[in-house]
Amino acid sequence: MSSFREVQPLLRASIRIHSLAALFRRVAAMAMLGALGACGGGGGGSAPAPSPPAPSPSVPLDAVMSVPAPVGYDADRLAAFNRLNEIRLSAGLGMLAQSRVMDQAAQAHADWEIANNVYGHVEQAGTAGFTGAHWYDRDEAIGYAPVAGGEVATSGYSAVDAVDVLVNVAYHRAIVLAIEPVDVGVGRSSQVTSNVSEPLVLDIAVPGSDPVRGVGQLAQPFTGNVVIWPIDGAQAVRTHMGGESPNPVDGSDVVALGMPASVMVSSSRSILVKSFSLTNLSTGDTVPAHLLTNTNDPNGLVPTSYVAVIPLMALDSNTSFHVDFEGNVLDPDTGATTPLSRTWTFSTGSS
Repeated sequence: MSSFREVQPLLRASIRIHSLAALFRRVAAMAMLGALGACGGGGGGSAPAPSPPAPSPSVPLDAVMSVPAPVGYDADRLAAFNRLNEIRLSAGLGMLAQSRVMDQAAQAHADWEIANNVYGHVEQAGTAGFTGAHWYDRDEAIGYAPVAGGEVATSGYSAVDAVDVLVNVAYHRAIVLAIEPVDVGVGRSSQVTSNVSEPLVLDIAVPGSDPVRGVGQLAQPFTGNVVIWPIDGAQAVRTHMGGESPNPVDGSDVVALGMPASVMVSSSRSILVKSFSLTNLSTGDTVPAHLLTNTNDPNGLVPTSYVAVIPLMALDSNTSFHVDFEGNVLDPDTGATTPLSRTWTFSTGSS
């Protein structure tokens, strides 16, 4: 498990991310949870042997297209929940359901940030409101055992803008648009300190306690389990990526970088890139850009299932762009590769 990388925030509204090495961490011990519950004291007489547990499904759920309305959210947390699922549906993903247990963990962390005037994912033992060092520790401590997932957080944005920012920056997008997660916990504080302003915390995960939902879900059928962003035909796309932290492009001014385009597959697969480019359709010019992959990521945060191309400068406003990706998808279990090709367009807005 890679540790969280401490960096100085670029802006009050900058973002931090827990290492994506934690994304879809698989905990083999989770398979023992059912057996552990079978231990108990002896009794008189004999008893029939317990029935063997039903085998766990070996395939993910179909994309979840509806979830129950959240319970107990204030207006900000409801807005963030709805915006997150609106984005996921638009990208061809399944929705995430409210986890009231993870809500408590995410809320406790947002409150911890305010109480300690610290903006980050890692809590320090002995501090006010400490509930666990890492997101998965906090979730487990309160009763949710994630076998896969991640945490994203912002400071300084409205609830809806916060979710939009998270999906538009290169590292955080890999969690927000991950295919498999089925649950989300939402934490939000309206308070402001010198280092933290109205933090939003999203824990996005797959549960270890549910043999059906614990396998995760597929994307919607039309995607072929390949997720692109911005989506094909998107309008009014932002010209800049935003203050991603840490910076995914060494030697650059992160706030000057343009909006990334990305391709993602299921977490058990790896993307091998042949070419990945953006073209300005007004000029016909290829946009100078940095290809971000698991093998060249300076911060070691990108999973093998995700690649992004990051423009080295802001995209032109009110302009259409063509994205062209060519590569292969590798199945690490078999070594087999499958060709993958995607082309799409999107248009920027005024800023």
